[in-house]
Amino acid sequence: MTASGVFCMQGTDKCVRDIFASCIFYIELYYYIGRQRHRNRRRNCSERRQAERKAMKKVLYEGPDISMHNGAVDIKRVRDAGYGRIGIRAGYGRGNVDERYISNALACYNLGVDVLLYWFSYAYTGEMAAAEAGYAIAQAAKYWRRCPIAYDFEYASVNYARKNGVAVTRELCTEMAAAFLGRIREAGYIPVLYANRDYLRNYFDMGRLTEELGSVYVWYARYSPALPEKEADIDIWQYTSGGRMPGVRGRVDISRYYTDFSEDTVAEDEIKKRRNINIAEFQEAANADGYRDRQGKELAADGIDGAKTQYVRGQILLKAKRSGGDYVTGSTGQVVRWWQRRCNEILGRRQAVDGKYGRAARAATIALQKRLNLAADGIAGYNSIQAAFYN
Repeated sequence: MTASGVFCMQGTDKCVRDIFASCIFYIELYYYIGRQRHRNRRRNCSERRQAERKAMKKVLYEGPDISMHNGAVDIKRVRDAGYGRIGIRAGYGRGNVDERYISNALACYNLGVDVLLYWFSYAYTGEMAAAEAGYAIAQAAKYWRRCPIAYDFEYASVNYARKNGVAVTRELCTEMAAAFLGRIREAGYIPVLYANRDYLRNYFDMGRLTEELGSVYVWYARYSPALPEKEADIDIWQYTSGGRMPGVRGRVDISRYYTDFSEDTVAEDEIKKRRNINIAEFQEAANADGYRDRQGKELAADGIDGAKTQYVRGQILLKAKRSGGDYVTGSTGQVVRWWQRRCNEILGRRQAVDGKYGRAARAATIALQKRLNLAADGIAGYNSIQAAFYN
């Protein structure tokens, strides 16, 4: 092979290498641009999803959840403070109705406050969980034909099952939740699952629950200043156990609602036929003492705290008279008798029911007001009388 031939071959190799390098460069550039476009699309989609999620997860309102552990709660003060829904423990275990359920639920019903009921579970079989749902439905049906009802299964529930020889697995926990929530749905109520992060990860199979029930609302307990984005696919966020609010003594759980259940909360029309005896007896006593509504008519003793009863209630101030350094009889009459009787029933006292509002009646009033989180001024007026209706 000639020298010139070698040179030509070497030149040809260099050209080929240059062309090959150029091809590699453009191929890499093409893929780089493609990757960047893909990343941009993903980022845009992610940002769009985040925006949609934020729009969907707008806080509609907040509200406490209460039980016997919160003592006497002034539902009206909670409502007037702007809280949109109140969670109420209906009961626990095998048919145990919460000791404050009736007064809390009746107050919410009469004051037009929406509720989220829940039942604390001590079930360790699917049959037991379904039975608990029946107990919850029975309590809900006293006041609402339709409302959210939550299944509340916690670590105390697991410990109770262990004491009865049952280890709660993810499969069993999911089975019990499905049994409870399925019966809730069948009865026309709204199924809600109460859970924290541990339970959603390790105890409840949400895929199975969704498959069996169609959809499940989640009430998520996580006590933190902000909710992580990856945990945002919920309907209710219980964000603190140390909240404070008017009408509740001490600390209380508070939740934020992202789903509006208002159209799914329907009061039981038949409840209007059931008299609140405390209100009915007050109406009768007020009539006997000569109180009248705006039209000058007697109150109907229907046991409903309607506009006419509220008007009369606003005219009443039961109080003792100050004489020297002591309190003596001031207000008298049938409403005083009613008040003395209610104080005795709520406080477990035995003051004389004589229709005379003196030192003993004032002391009982202050004690009742303190118990019911009211201003302890010793005067039984609008708010104190209303609290006595529902406690």
